[in-house]
Amino acid sequence: MSQILDRVMEQAIAEKVFPSAVCAVLMGGRVRFQGAWGKPNPEADTSASATTLYDLASLTKPIATTTLALIALEEGLLSLETLITRFFPQAQHFKGVTVRHLLTHTSGLPAWRPYYRQAKGHDAVIQAVLETPLIRQPGAGYTYSDAGYILMGAILEKVYERTQSDLFHEKIAVPLGLQHTTYNPPVEWRDQIAPTGHSESREGEMLIGQVHDENAHAMDGFAGHAGLFGTLDDLIRFVRMVLAGGRPLLSYYSVQAFLTPNAVGTGQPQHTLGLFAHPNTLLPRGDLFPTRCVGHSGFTGTVMLFDPQVEMGLILLTNHVYYGREKEEYLEYRRRILNVLAGQIGEV
Repeated sequence: MSQILDRVMEQAIAEKVFPSAVCAVLMGGRVRFQGAWGKPNPEADTSASATTLYDLASLTKPIATTTLALIALEEGLLSLETLITRFFPQAQHFKGVTVRHLLTHTSGLPAWRPYYRQAKGHDAVIQAVLETPLIRQPGAGYTYSDAGYILMGAILEKVYERTQSDLFHEKIAVPLGLQHTTYNPPVEWRDQIAPTGHSESREGEMLIGQVHDENAHAMDGFAGHAGLFGTLDDLIRFVRMVLAGGRPLLSYYSVQAFLTPNAVGTGQPQHTLGLFAHPNTLLPRGDLFPTRCVGHSGFTGTVMLFDPQVEMGLILLTNHVYYGREKEEYLEYRRRILNVLAGQIGEV
């Protein structure tokens, strides 16, 4: 596989689809394939590696927010049917919206709003989300929603009386031994960070260690929907935890909820508690990975994919938005990369 994948990756780098990429495939608890290509910062000499920090973008949703929500369920602090108005009684237009709705993108909240244009600061953006009207009744349909995960992060902060940044560190990073996965990475890590660019709130800037997502940046860099930076080494630890049934972080049944499509209302489920599921067109599985796979992607050019039946986990991290926001060429290369990995899965 290495030569085939090298060719595809090198072509993508030459065509400026992304400056760098790292990936790994796990079968059971073992890393069966791992690779790195390109230079995260084309203006520097450092090559990509398993310790390069990438802006994980929406991988924050499953890795941080969903995982923290599952921990809160196990600790008896929440249930999936807990109403959002319990935490935000002033937001009566959210009557009927539950934790389950937020985690499965069936709350009726819109996909996205440029909250950063009207609100600055973590609490101010949350307040702006709380003032957002629903576009449909809770449970009546699926709309992938950053707003819903911003609220889920805010609920976790209320439940634990801690910031999401602190919660991630205490309840996920430390138990799993994640050395370099964090919100707002410190300046001394700068040389390890893959830069991004083309954020609509900071046009013309190269961003190193600043979250690309505009709303997460307005929220002081940490939020329920985006903000995490992480390395391939650390994400391997997270994926291994999932494939091992959750220990030392989650119970077996929590992991099953994470990996199993979750029906809400009358429609076909398109999400687990945290991950895209078939027939959701957002599920990044290429052409060859089976429909039973579940996974997630991030706007900056990141992917995490699971096939629970064969205990397969896949991680792909790039800094695609270094060159631009346009997705067509990147999504074509992502599909080709996933096809190469799927085509060789029996051999890795």
